Amino acid sequence: MAVLSCGHTQHLRHQPPWQNRAWVLDAVQRRTRIGTNFTCGWCVAALAETPKDF
Repeated sequence: MAVLSCGHTQHLRHQPPWQNRAWVLDAVQRRTRIGTNFTCGWCVAALAETPKDF
């Protein structure tokens, strides 16, 4: 599970065809991903629902 800078968490699983993250199955590859940026789905959804001023 990743803890994102926005405070949300994201489970990073490998369950094709929905998600292709084979690297989660290997400890060495997982360690190389520490510090990688992930987009927060919750924050993206909140931004999409925010009314836009024109």
